[in-house]
Amino acid sequence: MCVLAGVNEGRRKMKDVCRFTFSQEIEREVIETHLALAIVVAECMYGQARVRLNAAYLISNDGKQAAIDVSNEVGEHIARLFTGLIIRELGEEGFVVERLPKQMKATRNQTAAQG
Repeated sequence: MCVLAGVNEGRRKMKDVCRFTFSQEIEREVIETHLALAIVVAECMYGQARVRLNAAYLISNDGKQAAIDVSNEVGEHIARLFTGLIIRELGEEGFVVERLPKQMKATRNQTAAQG
């Protein structure tokens, strides 16, 4: 999708992350479509350049998880929009969203480096 081409899809380290885990079967394309819409709306609010510089996300290959960098205002906005869209698609019981604490991610990185 050309809409996603300008966004940092996993090309930079994400500092503060909201992780979405989908409990229902959902195609990766549906996740990408909703995320693209959230990004377009964020561009209307913040401008394309600011979104390009500040937004980052990852979607797992199997489409069961997605992560959005929420370390800045743009990412927070995208995550809120995406959450609303996914609620409409799957219902509130169709997914879990959690904000991963920075300390938790740092501990995981240390453990991975030691292992």
